Amino acid sequence: MNEHIIARMAMTVFPEWVQSQRMVSELAERLGGALNEANARAILALKLDGPTPERRQELAAKANEGLLTTEDFAEYETYAQLRGLLALLQSKARLFLKASGQQ
Repeated sequence: MNEHIIARMAMTVFPEWVQSQRMVSELAERLGGALNEANARAILALKLDGPTPERRQELAAKANEGLLTTEDFAEYETYAQLRGLLALLQSKARLFLKASGQQ
């Protein structure tokens, strides 16, 4: 399922989703501001375990059929938010290393 559809669904069904997105962005900003070379390299090495591609396809199919349970939605949304947070932190880590000449 398209992540934008999930996002619209979340904002419609779960207004607190918008607030949690703000909190994730704020957390990334704060953590990104506390980087040093070792932390930046450690963040870049992080890998997020989450639903397998097969499970993500299953969730997408259930969503398309209107069969996505609250638990299924929570599983997908949690993974998406964590993946977004990790992407933000890794971007900040790359920028930090580049700015400090430590690529």
